[in-house]
Amino acid sequence: RSCSEKGRRREKEEGRTAGNRKMSNTGKFRDSAPLLPAAGRTDAGGADSTAMCFTEQDRPPTPENIRRFRKSYTGAPGMRVKHWGAERDEAPRPGDFVFGVRGEKDAGVEHLLGGHLEPTTMQAYQMMRAEMCYETSKVEVLGKTLDRKYQWPDNVKDDPNFRFGVPGAGDTEPAIEVVFPPDAPSLQTTAEQVAMYKRSHGAYEPGEQRKRNYTWDRIGEGIDPGTHSFGGTSAIDYKQGVAKALNPDLEYESKVKPTQFVPRTVADFHQVRADDLGKVRNLGLGDHKLPADHIYGMSTQKFNDWGAKECLGGNYSIEEQMPDPDLGRSLRRGCAPDHVLTSDRVFGVPCVRSDIPPPKRSSVADSKNYGNEPGVKALIYPQTFAQRGVYEEDFLEGHARDALCDICTSSGMVESKERFDELFARARAMYGASEDDMLSVDAIRRALYQEVMAE
Repeated sequence: RSCSEKGRRREKEEGRTAGNRKMSNTGKFRDSAPLLPAAGRTDAGGADSTAMCFTEQDRPPTPENIRRFRKSYTGAPGMRVKHWGAERDEAPRPGDFVFGVRGEKDAGVEHLLGGHLEPTTMQAYQMMRAEMCYETSKVEVLGKTLDRKYQWPDNVKDDPNFRFGVPGAGDTEPAIEVVFPPDAPSLQTTAEQVAMYKRSHGAYEPGEQRKRNYTWDRIGEGIDPGTHSFGGTSAIDYKQGVAKALNPDLEYESKVKPTQFVPRTVADFHQVRADDLGKVRNLGLGDHKLPADHIYGMSTQKFNDWGAKECLGGNYSIEEQMPDPDLGRSLRRGCAPDHVLTSDRVFGVPCVRSDIPPPKRSSVADSKNYGNEPGVKALIYPQTFAQRGVYEEDFLEGHARDALCDICTSSGMVESKERFDELFARARAMYGASEDDMLSVDAIRRALYQEVMAE
């Protein structure tokens, strides 16, 4: 009995201590260290239950400092789409700013049309005097036909029902058929012409199936391209596959993945090693508490240095781009007469000596440019056969028939001399040349191209 009394006395003391600490397990467990304060927080109302753990809580909203970086924020209904960099910029105009000029409330339709009413006698006279200075007001009187002083025949002047032109077929004939008659010979096309345009230009009619002349009857039991559907069908009607691959929560009816209990070590490993969609990978460096606009690294532009654009295009002022005042002329007084210094005379010789004829045989020691050398464009965009020493001028150079036949057969353009005679006759007919006229290699090429296109 003494032991039971001591136990009840101790339970009362523990109940008073636990009541001060608001613990929910008062009188259920024995406190082995009553002098130490309790750790953590407990709820005496019994809210920490299994049902509360399985109850899904609302997701916390996105913080205001990073909300502008999300695409769902800019796509909200009724919100003007702005770049996240300009989201916090001040508006160029106040919110109640309205374009245009505010109209008067009393300015109705009757007030606006009041200026077009019939003028008074004095207003008409003033308008007539103001318009008398224009020649058109005298010749082209308002409401009357322009009088060109034509001497019309008597039958035209005496007949009030006279009309120019020829009467048409009736009111049912539209103007488009008069301009473009549907039965005009130039608008009639044959089946061969339609097939040719389908082959050359792909001119299929709207909704017409493109036919490539495949032999469908040789494939198995035969395929009807008008009704057959290629490909296979899936036995499972699985929809939104791409959306579910990007957002796995769509697999569930609640659109939220249910809660799963996993070991803490597995959750920590997933947090460090897994890559979450739309989030930066956790590298284990901790939270540095840096601002949202923080940029790592050092800026490469410590000063206003030139970049690649300035190096390629330059950034010189207009004064720096002007030529030097002593370019091609002397500024020293006394070395030449004044009339020479003040004239437009230019001293020296040009770099490109197109003013003198080039030598027949150029020397290696001669570094002059006589204007017959290729420019920068030819160096950047060389011609097709420039590496072989053949230029466009060589294709346009005229040759005799025998020499031209030798060039075409040696280069492989034509197979035989008979083939060359056919192309030569076609080229001579194209350019209207005679038997003694010389033709170029380009003429033979054009004749060959015309023959290929005709086929």
